[in-house]
Amino acid sequence: MGYFTNQGGYTPVCDVAVTALCMIVALLLFISNVHKNKSFWLMLGMVVFIWTAAAGSLTYQMLMSSNQLNYAALVAARLINHTSLSAVQLLYVLYLREPLWMSTSSYKRFVISISAVAAAPILIDIIGMITGFGFRVKDESVITSFSIYPFSFTAFVAIIFYLIIKYRNRIIRQVFWSLFFVNLISLIVSAVQGIYRQSSFTTLAYFMPVLGLLFTFHSNPYDSETGAANDIYFSKELASCIEKNTGLYMISCYISGFNSRMRSMPQLKSEFYRFFKQNVKRGILYRFPNGRLVLTLKQKRYRNSEETISAILDDFYKSYEFIRLDYKIVVAETTPELRIPEEYIKLIEQIESSMSYNKTRRVTESDIGDLKDSLYILSELQDISRRQDLSDERVLVYCQPVFNLATGKYDTAEALMRLKLPETGLVFPDKFIPIAEKHDLIHQLSMIILNKTCLTIQELMSEGYYLNRISVNFSTLDIRQDTFCFEVQDIIERSGIPYGKIAVEITESRSELEFNRMKNKVTELQGLGIKFYLDDFGTGYSNFERIMEIPFDIIKFDRSMLVESVKNDSSKFMVSTFASMFNDLNYSVLFEGVEDERDERHCVDMHARYLQGYKYSKPIPIEDLRNFLSKEAG
Repeated sequence: MGYFTNQGGYTPVCDVAVTALCMIVALLLFISNVHKNKSFWLMLGMVVFIWTAAAGSLTYQMLMSSNQLNYAALVAARLINHTSLSAVQLLYVLYLREPLWMSTSSYKRFVISISAVAAAPILIDIIGMITGFGFRVKDESVITSFSIYPFSFTAFVAIIFYLIIKYRNRIIRQVFWSLFFVNLISLIVSAVQGIYRQSSFTTLAYFMPVLGLLFTFHSNPYDSETGAANDIYFSKELASCIEKNTGLYMISCYISGFNSRMRSMPQLKSEFYRFFKQNVKRGILYRFPNGRLVLTLKQKRYRNSEETISAILDDFYKSYEFIRLDYKIVVAETTPELRIPEEYIKLIEQIESSMSYNKTRRVTESDIGDLKDSLYILSELQDISRRQDLSDERVLVYCQPVFNLATGKYDTAEALMRLKLPETGLVFPDKFIPIAEKHDLIHQLSMIILNKTCLTIQELMSEGYYLNRISVNFSTLDIRQDTFCFEVQDIIERSGIPYGKIAVEITESRSELEFNRMKNKVTELQGLGIKFYLDDFGTGYSNFERIMEIPFDIIKFDRSMLVESVKNDSSKFMVSTFASMFNDLNYSVLFEGVEDERDERHCVDMHARYLQGYKYSKPIPIEDLRNFLSKEAG
């Protein structure tokens, strides 16, 4: 193993093939989506050194076959070959440190051991050339009376076997067996070569373990950290089960911060491997980028599936008592009502969004019905956005009148959004707005509402009704649009109403970037006469410095502030102080959620200017707003 003679059988085919394969692997590593981390560079280093080893072997054999021996070139080629193979051994152990989760002390010991094994052939070659023992040239012939390489390679593989067996509880089953058998086969190839006194397969024997690492940690469908398959394969398994009408159970577990904590919490990694080996036997575990894990179990393999699922969940709950990471578990199974693999992920995500942490939910027929409704709403929203029709009949404008305490009249209102779809009828905002915002479809809806509101204001004014203004809600996604100010200005101008008849309602921005963007656009539109409302004041986040920087016209106190104020005198004093402060700073205060006369008296005591709530009116079609308005004096 590893020695070359002018007598032994050698064919360049294997070294040529290995050289070509190394070039292909290096190319694929660079153009693939493999993360360029430390493991990547170690892998690339091994590939490069195997390439130089094969090139050195080919050069050595060509020099051996020449009519005139070039001793210096021969020695150089041999040393390149042996040094490169030794480097592969060292890099291989360096690579295994992370997946085997080796401590620093153990890692150092194994590096020293493999360094000694790797350096021995080179040192013996050099000593042999000096002393005349081993490799040398005599009477224009090359003599290799002894080679340590068979022993060096055997020692190298023995160290690898020792490592993966010693740390077998730290790696998943698939990784363990792939490393074990690849190295075993390479050892067999080396032994057969030695038996037949061949030297053609040396670089191949070294290349095989490297290929094992490549496919195990870089190019296979399994995530080496958890043993989970790539989420792409989840869709493929689902598609196959749907096509064959094979029942499939899915246990989805979303763990908060799983990806980062898997790397930083050794106890989580250890407990995960225990759970994995105990429960993932006949199923397949999939890992999604956002920290979700999905375990699939084919129904035909389990006589009592409920007992199996319950046992898995019970084991997970025991692990939770030890790890204490927040989770959401959804248990589902394939159904004839869902025929597209992606729908199952959307079903899981939809259920998760409504769950609190550390709960488990079984999918019900109602959940599937909600998903079908959501998918239908999404398709309609996409069509509305695609058509770009500001008069789209599927988008309805409702409004809620606002009572002006100073005048005792209804002279303002808030525009509200509804959908009326062919298959579902009237759809309320809590159902479609989250979908629209998630898929970036809210902006077209906002512009439609603004356009229809402006046209209604124009009609009411032409009929002689007095209307101070109507406010329209916009999301932070709207404010992000570069064309936001232009679109708002264009719609108002085309309706022919004064800018002051429209108010823009926005919630407080959380990030510095969003705040600066909002501030600039508020300033621009206020210069035209458009009023601005700060919506939902008191709902968990308020930065007074930022509020003061943006000249809002009206501050809307959320109903939660009203509810808080009636609990005790201290709460009332706090809310009343806020309202009084805003009044002193020339901000008008509007209280939302006023439901009865008691609420009304309470708000009046707390310096309210405007009141809005069910006491005055539920949301109504905007056309009915004229029932609350007064005619202007003739």
